[in-house]
Amino acid sequence: MTPRSGRFLRDNAFLVAAVSLPLVVVAFFLLSTAIPRWTVPPPAYDLLLRANDVYNSNQTNPRVTEFSVRDGKVEAKIRAIPANAYLSRTALFLFDHATLTVSEIPVELPDKLVLVEGDPPRTIVVDTPQGRRVLAQARAPDGYQLETRSQRGPGIVGELFGMHRYNSDSVLTNRGRVVQVTLPGPYQNQYVSSVSALAWLVPESENGQR
Repeated sequence: MTPRSGRFLRDNAFLVAAVSLPLVVVAFFLLSTAIPRWTVPPPAYDLLLRANDVYNSNQTNPRVTEFSVRDGKVEAKIRAIPANAYLSRTALFLFDHATLTVSEIPVELPDKLVLVEGDPPRTIVVDTPQGRRVLAQARAPDGYQLETRSQRGPGIVGELFGMHRYNSDSVLTNRGRVVQVTLPGPYQNQYVSSVSALAWLVPESENGQR
């Protein structure tokens, strides 16, 4: 370093700090987000998800389906609702840990199932992949769990001009690593959809804990 450059730094220490500090913060942020991707393994288990949103329908036999886990099995409970009520469109999805993609699991409801308001709900068992157990817990054996994170936008400039936008994303997190979970079809609209974890699928040989 020459005497002239050293004098410049001393005389302009505040300016140098004002320029370099944001760069240091950005570098730290980039490292804090990149390191987990290098050190934390990707998900090792498939996840069953349920998603629903509210929409109006003119069905002559209005009914809703609710998914749950009981005694290690996935169940679909079907119940009738009033004809003028809003239906909750519900679907079951599978997050494939190998491809990091989400696909809908078709659930065949009995065609002749007719329910009217006041009838007791009907329950059917949903088929799950053979050789794997249904583990109804929030955290997977490898540490991943589903989270919903709110996002704001479109940035500082947009905030100054009143361009507020709110959104939410479903992600799998584990010790700082974040894996995006994107639903197919109409359920990508997270403004109206509710996404939750139903169960993890683990090999029969595992006891569900590590």
